[in-house]
Amino acid sequence: MSSPLASNLRYLRRRANLSQGDVADHLGTDYNTISRYENGKSVPRLDALSRLAGLFQVSLEALRGQDLAAGALGPAPSSGPAASPIPPGRPLLVTVELDGTPAGLAQVIARLRAINEVVAHTL
Repeated sequence: MSSPLASNLRYLRRRANLSQGDVADHLGTDYNTISRYENGKSVPRLDALSRLAGLFQVSLEALRGQDLAAGALGPAPSSGPAASPIPPGRPLLVTVELDGTPAGLAQVIARLRAINEVVAHTL
């Protein structure tokens, strides 16, 4: 069984209509790291936990120890775009790692296009 943190991260990410890649971009990591957090295979360091709590607007204590899917946050917003993890007027910094293969380049391009779509819908 997964930890409250793991299930809360998955619940909050889905509730905010964000992909693992979106959350990873906010933390400056990759989607595999977020997947490991959500599957309970890895635990975020305190700085990452703090940024995750800020992104989802919950306390560290709630993120780590409460079952947020049980209704502690109230109903999910019914309409409109998800709250942007990017503060207005702030530049978005995205880092990518290229492995030098055409398939790797195609993955990076697809991910940047997805980020562009998220940003376009939050403006």
